[in-house]
Amino acid sequence: MTDIPLLAFLAILGSALAHSGMALFTKKAADTLVFRGLSLSLSALWLSPVLVLMPFPEWEVWRFLLMGAAIIWVFNLLMIAAFQRGEMNLVYPVMRGASPTLTGLAAWAVLGEPLSPLAMLGLAIASGAIIAFAWPDKRAAPKAAALAFALSASVMTAAYSVNDASGVRAAGSALHYVAWFFALSAPLIVLTAWVRRGRRTLALARGELKGAFLSSFFNIATYGLALYAYAHAPVAPMAAMRETSVVFGAILAALVLKESFGLRRTLLAILLAAGLVLLQIG
Repeated sequence: MTDIPLLAFLAILGSALAHSGMALFTKKAADTLVFRGLSLSLSALWLSPVLVLMPFPEWEVWRFLLMGAAIIWVFNLLMIAAFQRGEMNLVYPVMRGASPTLTGLAAWAVLGEPLSPLAMLGLAIASGAIIAFAWPDKRAAPKAAALAFALSASVMTAAYSVNDASGVRAAGSALHYVAWFFALSAPLIVLTAWVRRGRRTLALARGELKGAFLSSFFNIATYGLALYAYAHAPVAPMAAMRETSVVFGAILAALVLKESFGLRRTLLAILLAAGLVLLQIG
């Protein structure tokens, strides 16, 4: 494994923090589907000048953009379904926790990025610690449907991580790729919301406007920073470090949503950090 540049390291941590903020806004939304459609549309609007000022992407980039738009559409539907069925501190760690191992395997198979035995151990520890975040205490019971949707979303996370890492490397510019990504992804979610909500869509969107406006910047930050990191460093360790968002997410859920954090999750956060250290030195 090659050394991770400092800027890539800082970018992926920023992406993790921004992702936890995006997840918090999504969880708080009254209608998560309409909210995601609106927030993605606003993200696309803020980045629309890039579409005019930069060259039109070549086919080598377009094939990743089209695949990425399809994958992120499925991911959003699965994420919404998971949030509708379980607490953020249950579904979010599972959703993000299983993806580093899956991403590492996919990066090895698709991108030819190998992991040393020590790095694989670190990846396994980090993934296990993230998933353990979600295990309910004695007073609660896991919700099978919520966990199933969360695990399915983690598969999509691994898929879009490897796909978009390939795409941004082909594009040569994270800003160029992310602008077209939102331009293609937003209409799919908006159309889905319109089909499901019908005439109520506009009224629901007005109620979600404030949160979606703020979330749109988190969307751009988490995705753009991740793409920068994927373009300049191996995907597997970057994906694992991005999933430290579960720690940020758990803290935000405890502070804003008043969901419990507790000693167990504190210890697991330390274990997660240890796994990431092993992954890096491996």
